[in-house]
Amino acid sequence: MYTYDSFETAGAFTLLRPIFVTFIFALLLMFLIILLPKLRRKMVNSLSVVVGLSLVSIIASAQLLFYDAIIVDEIGLEGDEITTYMFLVILFFGFLNPIIFFTKRSKKEVSKVNPSQ
Repeated sequence: MYTYDSFETAGAFTLLRPIFVTFIFALLLMFLIILLPKLRRKMVNSLSVVVGLSLVSIIASAQLLFYDAIIVDEIGLEGDEITTYMFLVILFFGFLNPIIFFTKRSKKEVSKVNPSQ
């Protein structure tokens, strides 16, 4: 039925499985970091959570954009430029959020050291 055999395994549609694998990998990594005290002390802070969420969002949305293009091609439709723009917005905020978080946190730390500022 499909042009590519990898879309189907034993009669089931499996093209989107890598997205689920990405989320499982991210959650498993988070689980291990939380579970191991040495890693937790080193890695768990609010900046790592913001960076982790941004990274997972960018990776998952890139995969969705890629698989959306494959599905649209298989069905014989045209691509949707709005989906590409939504990915670019996710990419923009995915990079911007950790930067803003880090700069605001740095300013807060400086103001604690020098209360006159």
